[in-house]
Amino acid sequence: MPDKAYDRVISFLAEKKTYTAGADGLAGLHEVMLKYRDSFMAEVARRQTGEAANSLAEEDEERVAGELRRLPKGGVIATQDGAEVFVPEVWVRNLGMEHGDLVSAVPLGMIGQSPLFEFTVEERRGLGNESDRVGIIGPVVYHGGQWSIYSEEEEELISLNPREIRNLSIGEGDLVEVAYPAGDISAARVAWKFDHDDPYLADISPGKRPPQRSAEKRPVGDVADPLLAGKTVLVVGGDLYKEAYKQNFERRGAKFQWETGFQGGQGKGIESKVRSADAVVLVTEMMSHRLPDVESMCKRHRKPFIYAPSRGATGAVRACQKVFLTAREGK
Repeated sequence: MPDKAYDRVISFLAEKKTYTAGADGLAGLHEVMLKYRDSFMAEVARRQTGEAANSLAEEDEERVAGELRRLPKGGVIATQDGAEVFVPEVWVRNLGMEHGDLVSAVPLGMIGQSPLFEFTVEERRGLGNESDRVGIIGPVVYHGGQWSIYSEEEEELISLNPREIRNLSIGEGDLVEVAYPAGDISAARVAWKFDHDDPYLADISPGKRPPQRSAEKRPVGDVADPLLAGKTVLVVGGDLYKEAYKQNFERRGAKFQWETGFQGGQGKGIESKVRSADAVVLVTEMMSHRLPDVESMCKRHRKPFIYAPSRGATGAVRACQKVFLTAREGK
């Protein structure tokens, strides 16, 4: 029984016990329903757990997947139909991707002429050592008009591309990783510029090949989302599917906020949550008419909002991504 129907029965019984003579039986039933309402709804939520979990596995029709082939900078997903999707270095590092991992990509749209993807590590295979990619970490030196890094392994200076130096705002002494295919230092690329306090550098000697990341050093996240990462999303309603919404947004790097949609909810603090949110999701099938007018709050504070059914957390994620993509395109 949905929460609205349950509350209507309680209201009906309350009215009957007040205005109908000889309604002792109804009064007793009313008290019982009030007493056990929370446990009843908890049982409903428990039965829906499986459905909520399944919403995490909703598939996108445009999702492609394949093994990651590590490049000197970034990597490519080689799909079964022969296509390749480029994975930028920032997402390779943020998710601790390695050569051979099974990675999927969902196209989100275009920023200018560049395609935008959401990347997910589907399976970590531990095949990083099989890559022919050689990475050298060390300080950048500038001498005689040439930028370079010294490699103890190659026992020589590796010249760096001045354009990459400019694009990454690298100065002399900055720590970087330079990578190239084994045996071809002429193809070296500046893969990454490190912060000096990066914990990854703790056990690395400058100029030597960096060790493979251990499982303990890998990030917890498994989804790289260039649109939702760092955004605050408020979901109003959808109480039975709260965890599904929470997991779908948080695994993409978003900060999740929530407000109950059950009838009887006080709705306290909703407006402050709306003010702090970057986007608001209104779950239409599980929202009480007693809640304040959230849509009006969103308009008042100029916050984008979307409507979503109770199930289908992934659909709400995609709708929010479209909102943020449109905002980027408008800049």
